[in-house]
Amino acid sequence: MGDDRLESRALRERLGRYPASPRLRASLLRALEAEAPRPSWRASWLAPAVSALATAVVMILWVASGLPTALPGDPLRDLTRAVVTEHARTLSWSDAQPDVVPATLPRVMDESGVILNLLFTGDSDLRLINAHPTYVEGHRGLSLAYMDALGHGVTYVIFPGASMVALPESERVKIESWRPVVRKESGFSLIMWKQQGLFCVLVADLVSDDDLARLKQYFVKVRSATDLYPRY
Repeated sequence: MGDDRLESRALRERLGRYPASPRLRASLLRALEAEAPRPSWRASWLAPAVSALATAVVMILWVASGLPTALPGDPLRDLTRAVVTEHARTLSWSDAQPDVVPATLPRVMDESGVILNLLFTGDSDLRLINAHPTYVEGHRGLSLAYMDALGHGVTYVIFPGASMVALPESERVKIESWRPVVRKESGFSLIMWKQQGLFCVLVADLVSDDDLARLKQYFVKVRSATDLYPRY
């Protein structure tokens, strides 16, 4: 018996010990532990996305405050700056409250003067999280706050005054059956169009080619699902 113990000790000292590979460890864990249920979309990306948005608000406000003033021959620049500022304000004011949006919309529409018969409330890629009245260039309007699955805030701003500035033909881009103006300004992308005498803008910090393609998809979602008209 003593010889066996000595032999075992000698083997342990001479033979190397190697950790299990990540794949083997993962297989063992799956075999030993029951897989936890998958969280809903709220738990999986809404809460961390809201936290990410909160940390980005200060930077967005700083960038928005530093946007250049309108240049000669570009009357749309002031409007662009005002919408970017509204986007930053929406992110700073909006808690993620998708469940209360239907209850708050009548008040928001009454205060904004914009009536929404239909609107895009969300899917697995983009969720409507809040709505509030706003002012853009002296015009009452409303802002719809959306959040995508990657944590980007997307603001849909609607206000009267579609006749106050023309949308340049040179900046129009065909997106399915529509031809909105697409513009990039200081780290933000804006898709602008006119609908039922109202000025509509979709704005987000999605500026790379891939991100802009995603914002265009969001435009199709909200544009095709929104039926609106001015109350006054």
